[in-house]
Amino acid sequence: MEECKINHNALYRLLEIKCERETLEYVLQGMKKVLGEDLPDADQVQAYLMALDKPTSLSLHQQMVAMDKLLECAEVNFRTTCDMLRYRQMKRAGVVSSAEEFLQLLHPGECEEEWNEEI
Repeated sequence: MEECKINHNALYRLLEIKCERETLEYVLQGMKKVLGEDLPDADQVQAYLMALDKPTSLSLHQQMVAMDKLLECAEVNFRTTCDMLRYRQMKRAGVVSSAEEFLQLLHPGECEEEWNEEI
């Protein structure tokens, strides 16, 4: 059987591009809710986020909203990662046997129907 050779640098770069796009989309969606018609172009926002110390065409208000949404995205990703690590440890320890059990421990009193409505 032939082994499939993977170019790890190319794979890493593809993942990096995907993450950057998802993050930019999250930031733009959040900015649109706050700024409405004052939403700058995606290229302007991306340039600002990729080089915070360089001059930008964004207004101070737009910069503030972009940074707030970027930090919000980071918080969501960090929280999700923490929950995944907690779940893995609790499952290994036999405290929970399913994701549903884990979610019930995290959010007692909430039911699956409420979670599905949020999605």
